[in-house]
Amino acid sequence: MSLALAAALLLAPETAHAALDRLAGCWDAPGEVMGKRVATRVRGAWHLGGRYLLLESHGLDPADPYDAAIAIGDHDGDRLSAWWMDSFGAGYSAAGKGRADREGVLSIDYAYPDALYANRLEPLSKGWRWTITARKPDGSERPFASYVLTPTKCDGTAFAF
Repeated sequence: MSLALAAALLLAPETAHAALDRLAGCWDAPGEVMGKRVATRVRGAWHLGGRYLLLESHGLDPADPYDAAIAIGDHDGDRLSAWWMDSFGAGYSAAGKGRADREGVLSIDYAYPDALYANRLEPLSKGWRWTITARKPDGSERPFASYVLTPTKCDGTAFAF
């Protein structure tokens, strides 16, 4: 392999599909939502012929149940389209649009009546950092949620889908 080809491969951007593929599998995802500590398990699995990654989030605290299913698809190299569904019901579901950057960071925004919720999934050594920021119409921002995803087994986890 020539030095020029090797350099080009090292500088080539990661496609959105490749970045999504790194989310496939099971993850422990402890974190914080609106200032409250949460224990969560996340599973990413490809569906519909590998065109959509279904990212399922399952709250592990039976006293505070929460489930979400986020279908994410890639197109045109770096663009993402997504749909957020959760246990609050269809009235709280939303379509999202986003991108993957050169380092495989995934950014997806979901517009809700009260705010735009900016999701950012950033690769860590063997996992991910997932942050959600609420951006209000008046321009103010506040952290909404954050998780650190580390690989685990999903044995016995009751995902909704």
